[in-house]
Amino acid sequence: MCSRRETRFEDAVAPACLPASSRSSSPPTVLDRWALRPAMRALGDQRSRGADMSDPRPAIEWARNQAPGRPATTLAAIVLGLFGFVLSGGSATAGPFVDPGHPISEMVAWATAVDEVVRGPMDIANPGLGDASFGTAANVLGSATADPLDTLSLGDGGSITVYLESGIGNGPADDFAIFENGFFDLNGLFAELAYVEVASNGIDFARFDSDALNPFPVSSFDTLDPSDYHGLAGRHEAGTGTGFDLADLASDPLVASGIVDITDVRYVRIVDVIGDGSTVDSSGNAIHDPYPTAFASGGFDLEAVGVIHVPEPALLAGLLAGVLALFFIGRRERLDSGPLSRKALMIGAMGLLGLTSSTAGALTATFDDLGLGSESFLNGSTLAGGYTSGGIFFENNYNATWDSFTGFAASTTTDTTTPGFTNQFSNITGSGAGGSAGFGLAFLTGRIVLPSVQIVLGAEFTNTTYAALSMLNGDAFAKKFGGPTGDDPDFFRLLIEGFDAVGDSTGVVEFMLADYRFSDNSLDYVLDQWVFQDLSSLGLVKELGFSFESSDVGSFGINTPQYFAIDNLTTIPEPGTALLFGLGLFWIASTGRREER
Repeated sequence: MCSRRETRFEDAVAPACLPASSRSSSPPTVLDRWALRPAMRALGDQRSRGADMSDPRPAIEWARNQAPGRPATTLAAIVLGLFGFVLSGGSATAGPFVDPGHPISEMVAWATAVDEVVRGPMDIANPGLGDASFGTAANVLGSATADPLDTLSLGDGGSITVYLESGIGNGPADDFAIFENGFFDLNGLFAELAYVEVASNGIDFARFDSDALNPFPVSSFDTLDPSDYHGLAGRHEAGTGTGFDLADLASDPLVASGIVDITDVRYVRIVDVIGDGSTVDSSGNAIHDPYPTAFASGGFDLEAVGVIHVPEPALLAGLLAGVLALFFIGRRERLDSGPLSRKALMIGAMGLLGLTSSTAGALTATFDDLGLGSESFLNGSTLAGGYTSGGIFFENNYNATWDSFTGFAASTTTDTTTPGFTNQFSNITGSGAGGSAGFGLAFLTGRIVLPSVQIVLGAEFTNTTYAALSMLNGDAFAKKFGGPTGDDPDFFRLLIEGFDAVGDSTGVVEFMLADYRFSDNSLDYVLDQWVFQDLSSLGLVKELGFSFESSDVGSFGINTPQYFAIDNLTTIPEPGTALLFGLGLFWIASTGRREER
């Protein structure tokens, strides 16, 4: 016989209350709960109107009509659980961590690439069930949608690392937010929780401290009180992000040492909390969330990572400082101090201002900050869509079927003698520029994306070993440059194009990787050393694009292997402050001349 009682959700499953033909061994799923949200709300409305809540059977029948095809036990479990809550009065003691979260509209940027996905088992205690498998990496990129199916499920203890091209800056209060697909019913929030970590280099991650004050297990389809938890993702319903403040990491050793730069975070990692209590918060308290969730969508369900504060460009700070300095100088002009001492003070102050502003925001991609060991390479197989060196993003498109890439790779390989495609990750000099270990290389296409509009001073370029030996000796697909006599006017040219913030071209710079067009054959060359190319003529750019021209062209296009190597790409911020500095000095000098008259 069924009796009314105060109950938790999973305790309300009472097959004896149902006809035998309606019983099922299929457990409820998250999708069942989403399908029955109208029923949950309807029950609350009935109770608020003082309706008779003593018999759950009409509600169960109503729920079955709303979700045909769902197991009857599943529907009964949900509805009976709600009845238990409703009849008990639905009271709960709130924890101390009340947080309204962040709506989608507050986000100014979103995750742009997935660096790594490590799926965990559907049930850590029963690994034979297999790993969680719901969703794809594409689901977590771009804006949150509040669609419960637009997610990727991590499984028990699984993790995902996303890359944010915009970066995350340390502004006031929360700096970014993580969106899950939880939802509220009459009992509380159904959601799964996760640790959150951040990195600047994609290797060294600092984890946010967490608090879990609920000492009781949370069964598979039970809910939790989000105010009992802090520092964990998943504390809000779909469409509302759980916020994180980078300032909270100030005392982390990785932040204190400068390895993680909280003014420019590029990677966020989300690690599922195993809800059985085996994972703990920063104080060693067990963390409980729904467990087990032994289905394909088990574990934390990531929908999106949104940015609230992007890194502050040093340019803007310097520009503001320059304006304030000029204003201050104008104010000083009305004071009675001597013109010489006033000018000396102002010139010194503005000199310091110009100095600090000109260096702040300058970037250099050395490719030695990617964590590559000796004789290794990064070809995009992590499906990150690219990588960041020195704060500059290098686009990569990886094809898992063929283990191939277009765009940019990075390498420390040193083979200068082996011809052919199998040696595509070495350059002809045997090292990075200046004898360094790391360097970048590009195949066919790809773009370099700067964090803000900047002037690219230039970069060092050379040939890859594959391209150089192909041009020197020929191969099955491409000719030997110069031909049999050495007189063929062959060439291999790299075209470097700048693009501004709206995608318009700012110009093209040509760089010769090989040139056999000289009348004196002794001057012909295939580039075999690092050579610096000035790119400042491209002006203020947001992106660089690359293409090739060659004298060796067949019916399918260029035959020459379309590769180049790059190192030490260097930029400076927009020189608005420097301009103000010069104008300020001119103003002071002209003032001095007026005073001397």
